[in-house]
Parts: sequence; C-alpha cells; structure tokens
Amino acid sequence: MRKTIEIIRYELVSAFRRLSYLFLAFGIPLLAIIAFAGFSFIKSSRSSGENSESNQEENELVTEGYIDNSGLIDFIPQDLPENILVSFSSESEAQSALDSGIIEAYYIIPADYIESGQLIYIHPTSNPIAEGGQNWIMRWTLLVNMLDGDMKVASNIWFPADFNRQNLSLEQSTTGNASEGCTSPGFGCESNLLIQLLPLGLMLVIYISIITGGSYLLRIISSEKDSRVMELLILSASPRQLLTGKVFSYCILGLLQVMAWFGAVFLIFRIGGTTLNIPQGFTLPISRLGWGLIYFILGFAVYASLMAGAGALTPKLSQYTSVYFIVSIPLFVSYFFSLMLLGKPHSTLAVGLSLFPLSAPVMMITRLTVGGVPIWQPLISAGLTLAMAILIIRAIARMFHAQILLSGQPFSVSRYINVLFRTS
Repeated sequence: MRKTIEIIRYELVSAFRRLSYLFLAFGIPLLAIIAFAGFSFIKSSRSSGENSESNQEENELVTEGYIDNSGLIDFIPQDLPENILVSFSSESEAQSALDSGIIEAYYIIPADYIESGQLIYIHPTSNPIAEGGQNWIMRWTLLVNMLDGDMKVASNIWFPADFNRQNLSLEQSTTGNASEGCTSPGFGCESNLLIQLLPLGLMLVIYISIITGGSYLLRIISSEKDSRVMELLILSASPRQLLTGKVFSYCILGLLQVMAWFGAVFLIFRIGGTTLNIPQGFTLPISRLGWGLIYFILGFAVYASLMAGAGALTPKLSQYTSVYFIVSIPLFVSYFFSLMLLGKPHSTLAVGLSLFPLSAPVMMITRLTVGGVPIWQPLISAGLTLAMAILIIRAIARMFHAQILLSGQPFSVSRYINVLFRTS
C-alpha cells in the first residue's frame, strides 16, 4: 500500500508541474468565467448606454407641423406625445412658425396623397429625416387616419407578423421545454442557444476528460517502456502496484478537471441571468452534475484501464498515436452517436446506447441533462458500467506482469485482445 501511495503522489506532483494539464483542467474554466464576466460587464454597460440614448432620443423629439390639403388627418393618435404635430391652414403660416422656432419642420400633404402616396417635407437642415429620425410619427398618423382611427388594425399592419415557432418533431419531453419557457436543457428550447446545447456541452466535458486522462496514462506507460524506466520501476514496486497507482492518480486528476469544468458551467448558469438571456424558470440541478461525476469515474475506470493495458503492450512511444486511436474507437463511436441522437434523447437507440457500458458515460449524461429519464435507467446503466469496469480492471491487472511489461514485441489488436481475454 505504501508503494502505491508513493506512486500516486509522484504522478500527481508530476501532473501539476505540467502546464498543459493545468491549462486544460483549470485554465480554460477560469478563462470562461473571466470572459463571461467581461461579456456581462460590456453588455450591462451597452444596455445602460442604449437606455440613456433611447431616453435622450425620446426627450429630443421635436414639434413639427403639417398642412393637410388632402383632408385625411382628422386627429392625432393618442399614443403620440402631446403637441408633437401641429396643424396649419397654409404653407405661409407653417413657414412663419418654422422661422420663429415654434416648429422644427413641417409636412405638406398634397390633395392627391391617397393616389400618389407622396408628401413634401420642409426642414432647415440637410438631412433631418434620415433613418432613425421621427418621420415615423407622420407615417403612423397617416396610417391610423386612413383606417378611421382603428389603432389595433393599424398596429397589425405596422407589425404584420409575430412568429412563435415550435418544433413538433421532438420528443414530448423536449417540446415541453419551448412551451414552458425553457425550464430544461435540450433542443426543445429554441429561444436560447446556450440552454439548447447544454447537454452537448456537459457530454463533451465527460468525453474530453476521459479521453485526455486515458491518453496521458497510455503515453506515460509507453514512454516508460520505451525509455526502459519501466525496468527500474518493476524493481521497486510490483506491476499491480504500478497499475493501481497510475490509474488511481489519473482518475483523481481527471475528477479535478471535471469538477472544475462543471463548477464553471454551474457558476455561469447560476449568475448568468439576463446576461445570457436565461429564462427565469430555468435551473441547472446539482443532481445532474452529480450523475456526471459518477459516469466520469465509471467511464474513466473502463477506458483508462484499457489504455493502461494497451500501454503495457506498446514498446515504442512512436506507436502511441495509432494505439490510442484503436483503443478509443468505442468511445469515438459513442460520441458520434450522441451527436446524432441529441435531438432524440429518448429514442430506442439512445436508450440502448445509454445502457451499454462502453457508450453509457457519454450517452447517459446527455439524456440526463435533457431530463425525463426514468430513475431505473441510470441505475442499471451505472451498475452495468461498474461491472464491466471491474472485469476490465481485473483483466488488465493480470496483464500487468514483468513478462509483458518488459516485452519488446510490437503492439497489435489481435495480441491485445488475446492477452486481455486470456488473463481474464
């Protein structure tokens, strides 16, 4: 036990000296929080600036006049500021008011306005009716008067459509998210992209943590075999002590990484509020993050053990990339299917993959994040994954003996499978 603890301590200290691990595990979550804080500050500043500009524009609305030769305007709409439009009987009277500063500009509505749709705008500056000005006041007044004062119809014409989209192809549990104001993550939340892609994000955290932790373990063991350091290690500790210490230490490192990432996600959603346009009823339950930690540990136990066994059979560090890819194929495939089934988290295939131990760590966390999963499914899935992890760890532990660790034979899939099943 003492030697195993020494191996764990050595691997942890070595990992914390690697800038690559520190950046991936803690640097990226910290940068995400800092970026979010900066975005929140910029958005709040811009929002306050826009509000002040809006208030300023509203306060800067000027009084204008009009001469109605068409007899169209009978009244000024009640929703407009008082005395914003002043009627004049002649152009000379309006021009006199303009010269004296009573009005800032005036309109001449021709007798054939209904047929031509054209009017004349008299103003003292070169571009007072540019986009963003108050020409909308006259247009709104003309529209309401043409509709005999029916402001409801005028409003519908002014804004002819208000779309409310709902994706009926999604499962019932996800379609409810759209109608309930996005109270749960998933593709049913069409009003907020961040909540919509949250299951994908949490699944990626689990996937990346398992794959990086396992790859580190594979590379370390392959490097120690290639540099013949393994020969010295076996003299000071048994192969099983080496396996236990390395797997356990990298599990701790991966768990710290997942906790840092999950903590960043939880913190951002917890304090995101209006900055991320998060609906008021949306919450990210701690239980889902807890399930994420459980499935990371189980998934890491399975794949890290497989990586360690592959590293024991890899005599050259140059073979690391190809061996890593071969051993990771089941996790790659489950990740691919998780992306395909993200919009159908409760389909038969998705349920089957979430129960199968090799794909459960990424598929089940995706479904749990969406919600609507019966409690028996994650319990059975976790039990099956735990059983497979125990079987694989026992097989890899038997594989870890001096004859294999010191062997110089090249890695092959057939040899790896034969040794794995023979020792199990």
